[in-house]
Amino acid sequence: MEFSVKEKGNFLEDSVTDYFRHLGFNVQCRVRLRDRRDVSHEIDVLASKEEVFGTVTVAVECKYVKSPIGIKEIRNFHDKLMALGITKGIFISTAGFTSDAISHARSMGIELWDLKTLQEKINEIRIPEKDIIYDALPVTSSLLEIASPDHLTNKHLFTVTYNLNFKPFYFFDYHCFSQHTVAGNAIILESKGQVIVDAASGQIVDLQVFSGVRPTISSSGFFVECVNLEPKNLLVHDLPREINVQVTVPQIDLYQARELTKAELVKNIKLKYSYWTGAGRYLRRHTKIIAPKKKDIEIINSKIVKVPILFATFKVKDKTYERVIQAATGVTIKDDSIMCSFCRNLPTIICEKCGSLACNSHQKKCIVCGKTLCDNCIVKEGFLRKRYYCNEHKSAQA
Repeated sequence: MEFSVKEKGNFLEDSVTDYFRHLGFNVQCRVRLRDRRDVSHEIDVLASKEEVFGTVTVAVECKYVKSPIGIKEIRNFHDKLMALGITKGIFISTAGFTSDAISHARSMGIELWDLKTLQEKINEIRIPEKDIIYDALPVTSSLLEIASPDHLTNKHLFTVTYNLNFKPFYFFDYHCFSQHTVAGNAIILESKGQVIVDAASGQIVDLQVFSGVRPTISSSGFFVECVNLEPKNLLVHDLPREINVQVTVPQIDLYQARELTKAELVKNIKLKYSYWTGAGRYLRRHTKIIAPKKKDIEIINSKIVKVPILFATFKVKDKTYERVIQAATGVTIKDDSIMCSFCRNLPTIICEKCGSLACNSHQKKCIVCGKTLCDNCIVKEGFLRKRYYCNEHKSAQA
């Protein structure tokens, strides 16, 4: 797959953004700032961090080029820093720098990174550390309370296993702008929004639309609530000890995810446009489906976030029930334990013999030992005045 210089440049900026986020900085990518004279300047990556002595701000210029950067570009970058009042600047060039550029940058206090330097710095922070989960959303403090099947009065019969999987997702802001001419009329097709993409499969799993045409992609709502949450570096030992922690590795990279997302948006952003031709009895109504091309869709911002998903497994007898929770917000994705095994009502007990779940209408108690059983496991006696027994006590009565 061949990528344009612009796409490669965006990937370089995103890699630098991820690097500074790993270091605990608040990072903005491709941001525009105005100086004291109200002149606008674009900063490729702007990173800031609160320290005891004040705020540290770093401006990074990223250039995906084939020839070394010269002294002119360094001077321009230095002028930009001075105009904005930023004291720390880093210039990154994939092709390195000329000797004059290196000397001038040293005298101006500008740090220079070539591609090798950037890769070394990224590799340093990507060294596996089993006790740290990078770029992860925090887990809600009431997670185990949410996961507990408290609606079942005898939930203690369950053997419970908690597995917390930090799954990677790409968060993309997109903008679709497409111009068309239909029957002499100028038509604009536009859509702005955000999509959440599974970094393992490349599929769009959720989306929200800010304006314009809504893509015909189903949204679950399980992940858009995470958009405003800030990812952090979590320590495994800070999580509840009852939980087994796993971290899923992305199977597709940022380039692939972007391309797959654009292709999916092209297929699903459509506008039904109606127009008329002719006159009188020859008047005819026509409909045309307008769709964008891949070049009409731009991925504006992107970040990868590890979203914690809790898989709570409840076992009793030969039955297994599972509750899946999006652990950052506590939203339940799936729950096998909230439906009676005999109807659609909320169950209140676990059958002590077979492990089925039963609501108030489908449960009975043995009048001898008090065991709570489902309708399939209870033994009934009598017609007008029914009595209920478990198998053991029915046999004893016989």
